[in-house]
Amino acid sequence: MPKLTVQAMDSAAAMDEIVSKLGPDAVILSTTKLNGKVVMEAASGTIPNPAPTKDEKKFTNIFSEQMIKTPHRRLANGKKLDQNVSNNHNDEVVGEHMVARNSEVDNLRKQLSGIQKMMDGLFVTDIDGLNQNLSSNSRVTLQQAGFSHQILNDFRNSYLGQSYSNGCNAFLTDLSCHLTHSNSESLLTKKFIFVAGQSGTGRTTMVGKLTATLKEALPHKEIMTVEMVPEGQRPNTQLQDFCRLLNSQVYTISLDAPTPDLTKIKQNEVMVVDLAVPISYAATKLGDMVGELGAKNIEVLATIPASTSSNMITLTMNELENFVSMVALTKLDECDITTSEFSSLATADAKIGLFSASKSIMDAPIFASQNVLMQYLRENLESVVKQDPISDRIDI
Repeated sequence: MPKLTVQAMDSAAAMDEIVSKLGPDAVILSTTKLNGKVVMEAASGTIPNPAPTKDEKKFTNIFSEQMIKTPHRRLANGKKLDQNVSNNHNDEVVGEHMVARNSEVDNLRKQLSGIQKMMDGLFVTDIDGLNQNLSSNSRVTLQQAGFSHQILNDFRNSYLGQSYSNGCNAFLTDLSCHLTHSNSESLLTKKFIFVAGQSGTGRTTMVGKLTATLKEALPHKEIMTVEMVPEGQRPNTQLQDFCRLLNSQVYTISLDAPTPDLTKIKQNEVMVVDLAVPISYAATKLGDMVGELGAKNIEVLATIPASTSSNMITLTMNELENFVSMVALTKLDECDITTSEFSSLATADAKIGLFSASKSIMDAPIFASQNVLMQYLRENLESVVKQDPISDRIDI
């Protein structure tokens, strides 16, 4: 069966190319999005059914055997077989039929379960529908934009029964509310701010930016910048350079340092700590310190860069699940954050508190709000629906 893969700016153009090359009977095998373009794989004709395995029967066979045929064999003239068969023999035959039937029913249930899984997220439409009608369906548009099936299911009450514009608007509103930290500026009231994240996530830059932000917001307090590293590891010169620009000093503390040493901090001092260790070690150290320092005095800030993988998001949030952490989205000046990442953050129940660029230490991080996050989500959705912009139909 000939297959064809095409790339186009939208699904309509892709379908036109497929129909022109494979004909109107073409079957769509898959539709994905790559670098802003729609990638569609199709085949001509119908898709053959897979051959049944040794231990399974086709649905049609089970149906014909159990639903069409009667449990008693009949003669060609329609009369029943000799009724003078012994009762014992009848009992044996009935027992065999029941065992066979139960086995086949179990197989049928397994096949139906598999069919149900395959139909999740399936959209049934004709070719004209792909070109026109799908653009008016909220779920289809949101899925085309990259939102995951799980998030679309979790927030389905937002758009079900709504018009296209109202459905998309309600979905983005509920999702942005779920993702936004309820009080991100509470960061300014904490005595200890621990910044955790994998290497390369903009963690050290965030420590420098926080030092500058706190110095400006809390002029009557002394802001201490601390780098917590494993025994024998050299201090980060980048962080020292950042703090030198701020006329501030960086203190280096060993990861093995006793927690009570940190309790000696003065009343008018605030400590920003760069946990310069793998996220798993950082979580262990935080667990030891929370009891000594008091949970109300601590803020745990997790750095997650734009354009990261769902695995990285899941790993970071799982390691910090025992702490009420705030997420800082970093490197927003280098990469675009996508709907796929927002889906992963929402699935991990992350609460976004800060937005930050990474190239300039002088650009202060922005405290997250639902309106700012809504704008990010809206721009992602509009970038997908370029031919039918929603800017005039979704009021934010």
